Amino acid sequence: MIKNREGWLTNAVHMMDGTIFKESDTSSKFRISCSWPGGKGRKKTTVGQCWGSKSSAGGIVEMFISPVLADPVKVLDVVVHENVHRIVGIKCGHRGAFKRLAESIGLTGKMTSTIAGPELEQKLREMSILLGPYQHDVLRDKETITKKQGTRMLKFACPSCPNIARQSREAAKIGLVCAGCMEPLEFNDDNS
Repeated sequence: MIKNREGWLTNAVHMMDGTIFKESDTSSKFRISCSWPGGKGRKKTTVGQCWGSKSSAGGIVEMFISPVLADPVKVLDVVVHENVHRIVGIKCGHRGAFKRLAESIGLTGKMTSTIAGPELEQKLREMSILLGPYQHDVLRDKETITKKQGTRMLKFACPSCPNIARQSREAAKIGLVCAGCMEPLEFNDDNS
């Protein structure tokens, strides 16, 4: 059993090198880890990133998989995408050699955010079973954690017409009047 997520990710890359990428040169040295991939990008949706060997002082390709992912098949899907970058080099971006290799192994969709096609997804499912559980729980940043509601709006209803108003407890202390019939509004504790 693999004891940590980096071991799981590294084993996944080695498995892919021998199966999915068996026709490609996979000899480049690499490291892969679960961490924020260069920030969350403009759209805050970056789930993977590959840095070429020239960016690393050790001359090693560095790949990062976002900690917001925990589903093993989705993680492997992103690992495949980042491995395409590792194999073809990062200079071509998502065009040319990247697109050719990505499509040949079963990645589909927009090349900047590919997804596994049905056949590749099945291979990834089988691979995830062989790898065992991905030793990671979803990490949420402060923007994705539900904020505690600070102000609870109270419901007030007019006794004479169907007018309903919502006000904070503080604002309700001054008294509320229905704008339609000028009757004082009454607190309605069903709050629906």
